[in-house]
Amino acid sequence: MTEATTDDTTNPNRSPFFNWRDPEPFPETDTETENESGYLTPVDDETEQLPIHEMSNNSNKKEYGIKKPDDFDGNRKEIQSFLLNCKVYLQTNRHVYDTDEAKIAFILTFMNEKEAKRWKENYLLNIMDAAGDIVFPTLAVFMKKLETDFKTANKERDAAHQIAILRQGKKTAEETITEFRLLTNQAGYANTTTSDHMHLIGKLQTVLNTNLVRRVLLLDNVPTTIDTWAEKAIQIDSNYRQTLETIERLNEEKKTSKPSSSSSSKSNSNTTSNNSWRKKQDKKDPNAMDIDTMSAGKRAYLMKKGACFICEETGHRASEHDDHVKEQQKGKGKDKTPPKRDLRAIHALFKGLTTEEQQELLAMTTGEAKKDDEERKDDSEDEGF
Repeated sequence: MTEATTDDTTNPNRSPFFNWRDPEPFPETDTETENESGYLTPVDDETEQLPIHEMSNNSNKKEYGIKKPDDFDGNRKEIQSFLLNCKVYLQTNRHVYDTDEAKIAFILTFMNEKEAKRWKENYLLNIMDAAGDIVFPTLAVFMKKLETDFKTANKERDAAHQIAILRQGKKTAEETITEFRLLTNQAGYANTTTSDHMHLIGKLQTVLNTNLVRRVLLLDNVPTTIDTWAEKAIQIDSNYRQTLETIERLNEEKKTSKPSSSSSSKSNSNTTSNNSWRKKQDKKDPNAMDIDTMSAGKRAYLMKKGACFICEETGHRASEHDDHVKEQQKGKGKDKTPPKRDLRAIHALFKGLTTEEQQELLAMTTGEAKKDDEERKDDSEDEGF
């Protein structure tokens, strides 16, 4: 087996970005030395490398890893952006796409949706010869055909309409002004004379937020050109947004830096609330009757009578005493006539009394009746007098 030659500067497959000798196939022997093939030995610094623009001479062509164009669906508003992106990619990778056929095929690969897909199929059928082979035209002819078929009906009027309805809203001033500049170019607005600048400034003022326009107009030196006006608006808007972010960050740091104080305040609030709850429970109604001190005989009497243990009145229980008092307070002043007693309830209460209690109650009622009769007689005698 012959040894590898030491001079390999004329190897056309050598990478221009690698200053080392390309490896030779490994020998069949089990052991190798530095002088045998399979080891990378540095090339002399005096060896001339291929420049980047001569990469098309290499047999192994690789594309630069830049973003490829987005798919085109036939939207006429996006045809210009699509073609520009294609031209940038093809120009950057001209060492790969070095023929018109390759460039046209590259552009057609991104036309696979909606109207663009139908246009591509129809176009390929029209350029197909009798043998079924596709005969591509020149790149200039293809680009002109594509621009003509997807040209907007009235580009200038559509761009002017988009400017009229464009508003900043929550977008940044930089983003809005970039879109504004693109639309003004599509609409064909000039910016050469003073009147042109005033016209464009007026359009931009309607697009930006009112507060931002006010701040620009309140400057000591108000801009007079559209470019300086846009720069001032972007600067003020950017400073304002950075200030809000800084204030928000400082507030968040203050909240997170005082966890102990907040927890102690919470514990203090909890203890005070517990103490207040205990005080409320310790408080006693001064008007309430202490049932525990009531004698057994009186309790039995009130139970037989069907009266309340607190106020000793009939018609409600001790658990209903508060509601009864509230109803009486509500009724004060509205109707001074005593409420009518239910005869059945009175009869039931009367039956619940003992015989002695019944007789005592009857004696009390008869005595009150006699007193009423005597008072009536006295009143009648006084009237006759």
